[in-house]
Amino acid sequence: MLSCEALWWGWASSLGLTLLIFGNVNIMRIKEVFSYRSLQHQWISQLVAALEEIPECIFFEKDGSPLKREVIQLDKQLFKRLIAKFGPNVEQNFAPMIPENQFTVDILLPTQPMTLIEIEKGKLPRLELDIMKIINSIYRFPSKYGFGCIITTVNYIKLNLAGNRTPYQYVTNNLIPLNSPLLDLKGQDDSFLIKDFLVIGYIDPRG
Repeated sequence: MLSCEALWWGWASSLGLTLLIFGNVNIMRIKEVFSYRSLQHQWISQLVAALEEIPECIFFEKDGSPLKREVIQLDKQLFKRLIAKFGPNVEQNFAPMIPENQFTVDILLPTQPMTLIEIEKGKLPRLELDIMKIINSIYRFPSKYGFGCIITTVNYIKLNLAGNRTPYQYVTNNLIPLNSPLLDLKGQDDSFLIKDFLVIGYIDPRG
């Protein structure tokens, strides 16, 4: 595996796009995409494509050893690529419920209605908090937000208090069913407040 220095950006100024040029760089692999309502959304393929452009070397130290701290570059690398695909209205560390509270989600995606995204990459993911932040934000402001998404690993981490399930398994098999009464709340027009809730599972190259 080459270092992250093997990956570089070129800017296509005439088109206002970001070109990603690869050397021999291993890139992230997406293994699972879960949709609560079993729907197809055009923006999902763009989000998955952005994830699959991120080099795996962000999960490793410069000497090639597995990173033991939080993989903070995952958020940063994804944010850059989403701007290239969705435009400048993508936001990072976005506070969806100001002035009521100050909590943030990792990324706001300008879909119609907007999508709130949480990314988990640490040893102790706060998955319960992630899903409740997203559900609460959509419930309070359904005209602004409509989709939720958690991006997490399908391997590497095993949650001891969840029967040694991976984070992806825990969200899809436990948290989503547990929160289905909230996910199925409807507005005055009898449509679902939460249009869909997505879980994207990536393979962590550290194992």
